[in-house]
Amino acid sequence: MHIKSQPIKTRLKRYLLSSIGVDWLIETQLLLLTFSTGMQDAISFPDFHCFASNQTGNSVILAVGLAGQGGDLFDIKNVGVSLAVFVSGALVTGQIARIVGPRLRVWLFVTHLMQTVMGFGAAILQATYGPNESGPSALGAISLLAFSSSAQVASMRPFRIQEITTAMATAAWVDLVIDPKLLAMNNHPRDRRALFLGILIAGSFAGAFAHRRIGSSNTLIIAAAIKLLVTVSLLANRSISDGQESQD
Repeated sequence: MHIKSQPIKTRLKRYLLSSIGVDWLIETQLLLLTFSTGMQDAISFPDFHCFASNQTGNSVILAVGLAGQGGDLFDIKNVGVSLAVFVSGALVTGQIARIVGPRLRVWLFVTHLMQTVMGFGAAILQATYGPNESGPSALGAISLLAFSSSAQVASMRPFRIQEITTAMATAAWVDLVIDPKLLAMNNHPRDRRALFLGILIAGSFAGAFAHRRIGSSNTLIIAAAIKLLVTVSLLANRSISDGQESQD
């Protein structure tokens, strides 16, 4: 039977259970998520004295804090919660994705919708209880942002676009400058890394200025709105077969 002659319900099921391929659209979505991540971390450190996404920084800060150093530069409890929740989020969502299919459209839509809701939830906590540095509301907002960030990174890893992690920048900086084809005219991996780093920095600047002008809750709303845009746009990605997936 030709696909067009199949019932709408059957075609919809086939569409939702299809895998998403790698193309310009998924790269654009990754870059939008990168911008959102930059905004989130730009408010996380001033408000909570920890990072929601940059767990390299949190790992170092945790060691420094446990050694009894750092003073008021960071909140050791917030750092520990952020790191623990981030790892837990990646574990839970990563294992679920392994079972249901990491590139499955319906899974990607659901997990990104969940991340978006968490982003708006953190904004509501900030707006309701204020940008507290510590306490239940702060730990709640940190947990929502950290889980959302780890789920985001975990959900995009199966696309194997290593140059755009949406969060971690250290390897991208190194890989960019040691690239033997750094100055070549056509070098797509280099272009991906440069765009990722530039947009992460741009998102951080945008988050910092927005935090100063309109407050952390409104900044988080903007970051969550960007994630919502990506979530909806996942319905427009091209579908591929299992055989094609292994070749992307």
